[in-house]
Amino acid sequence: MSKVNNTHYVLTIYSLLKRGIIIEKKAAIRRQIDDSLTYTNIIILTVISIFLPYIFAGIILVGLGIYLVINKQTRKIIFAQKYSKYIFWFFVFYLIEALLYGNWFGVGAGFGLILAVFIGLFQRSFMTRELYERVLTLVCLLSVTSSSCAISQKYVISLLDDFYSYNRISAMFLHPNYFGTITATVIIVCAYKIFTNQGPKWLYYIIGILNVVSIYLCESMFAWIEVFVGISVLLIVLKKWRIFWVWVFAAILAVFIIFALNIDLIPRLSDAGETIRLRLKIWNFVVEEIKKSPLLGHGSMSCAFLSSKSDNLIPHSHSIYLDSLLNYGIIGAIIMLVCFAKYLYSVLSICFKEKQTTVTSLILAISAAALVHGITDLTLFWLQTLPLFIFILSGIGTFENREEKRLFNLLIRQRYAE
Repeated sequence: MSKVNNTHYVLTIYSLLKRGIIIEKKAAIRRQIDDSLTYTNIIILTVISIFLPYIFAGIILVGLGIYLVINKQTRKIIFAQKYSKYIFWFFVFYLIEALLYGNWFGVGAGFGLILAVFIGLFQRSFMTRELYERVLTLVCLLSVTSSSCAISQKYVISLLDDFYSYNRISAMFLHPNYFGTITATVIIVCAYKIFTNQGPKWLYYIIGILNVVSIYLCESMFAWIEVFVGISVLLIVLKKWRIFWVWVFAAILAVFIIFALNIDLIPRLSDAGETIRLRLKIWNFVVEEIKKSPLLGHGSMSCAFLSSKSDNLIPHSHSIYLDSLLNYGIIGAIIMLVCFAKYLYSVLSICFKEKQTTVTSLILAISAAALVHGITDLTLFWLQTLPLFIFILSGIGTFENREEKRLFNLLIRQRYAE
């Protein structure tokens, strides 16, 4: 074989190999883009299900959680997150503990918490800034359906049929207080969109007003405190000082009108004394039960489990802090506190050290509102409120693995350029 033929042969082989590499690379990029679209749909479906009637929401969310566990690829994505295995085994331990105690409430809730953790870790590992903001807008738009449902229940259905007489409205949520937490969260998200100049402000003003109406209809007293705290933190982090002081003055004026002038601006405020008395009674019961098993607790939903023995079912402790001690004991509560403190430290570092306030301001606002509301109630741990809270916390993923996301975007652009 001549030298010319040898050279031609080598060039031909090289050309074929190069073509194969290019085809393989394009196929890999295509698979990654297809997976990305699938994962985006999972996240969007998770949020959509929150605003469905709670039975359907539960079926969809449990189904999605099980899918993420069964699917090998998504399972790898979840456990690639730092500390994910430790968090998983933490909840597994308390699931087994609830099983040993015969706490079937805790077994069901523990299984649900494990799935919620999987969904949250998956969202965090895949979250991008564009997806996060787009889904937040979707949350605001979907809240119009719950507000419309609430208005219909109050002013249409109850008038057409006296049998369906609604005092406190719950829309498609099990309890009015869950509805109140959802609406308060949406109002904070609308404020975030307005103060960060994302999208048409008039749209978020209208959605915010509709959700204010929803709080009136569900008559959740502490939802007002949640809104005040959340928006206050939002304004402080974004350094909107003029608006902040106007907001504080408006709150002081409202308190003066309510208590000094005795004008009933907030529904059920006259029942606050009775509500506090019932809370204190529940808290006394919970404290006594905590003393019986102070280190490890009895697993999730311990309040319902322990109170059911005396034929006086109390669903939860009406305090996120007492409930954590009752369910997981001092050891478990400290572990949870350390995990959340590490997460919060990461958010604060990104917010104040890196000066990235656009997403972190919302995370801090929602976290502060939830922690304050958690003093007197436990609306966070429900199959519609918890996924919304987890999604908002997953916004930290928009700052993590940024280099990998940058390279992926370059691959996408290269694919379409070729």
